[in-house]
Amino acid sequence: MPLSPGHHVETISGGDRWMQAEAFLYDLYLQLGFCEESPHRRVEEMARWADNSRFHAVIDGNDEIVGTIRTIYGRYEELPVGKFERIDYGHEDPVCELASLVIRPGDRSTGVIENLYRNGWLDAFRSEATSVVALIDPWLFRVFKDVYAMPFRVIGESHHYMGSDPVPVGMALDGPTYDDLARRNPEFWAWILEAATPEEIAQWGLPIVLPGTGEVDFERTTENRVRPGAGRLRR
Repeated sequence: MPLSPGHHVETISGGDRWMQAEAFLYDLYLQLGFCEESPHRRVEEMARWADNSRFHAVIDGNDEIVGTIRTIYGRYEELPVGKFERIDYGHEDPVCELASLVIRPGDRSTGVIENLYRNGWLDAFRSEATSVVALIDPWLFRVFKDVYAMPFRVIGESHHYMGSDPVPVGMALDGPTYDDLARRNPEFWAWILEAATPEEIAQWGLPIVLPGTGEVDFERTTENRVRPGAGRLRR
């Protein structure tokens, strides 16, 4: 679903907009009982990762934030997801964690979550991370796998954390990982690729959906199936 009229996505790395995003996340987390009160109006548990993270936010026509997600870069054990015991080491460091996903009540099912995930995924692909990792509820993992055909896999043990019992999942950032997604859900995959440039699609070795046919072209990506430079820690 497209965003509502007047809404757009921004990537935030500092300044007043960063403080606005911090306060937006804090207010909703506090209402849900996911964090303690803070005089700084921020989720204090996440403060330590401010220097190696970025917010991605959907902004409405009144310049108000309606949803956020955060990309955090580093080694698995140094990120929020590192609190969960790892059982799958196939995703080498550095990784990019998608965290702080929250949407204003009343703006759910309006394309916000899809646009936030797409922006976060694209930011991760443009970094030197090898994989995207996240903490998600088991029901959402099943939706990602069964409905969207997204190539997440469980990489750690589930336990109680900030109000729920999420499971750590991972998704590699290389071309072949998305072949099955492109084949099973070509319309969704074509929408994802709208946010990337043709040069990025070719460089990353991603499958493409041929316009007007819905067929997937894998031939153009066979020579470059792993991104060059992936695996060096982002600074």
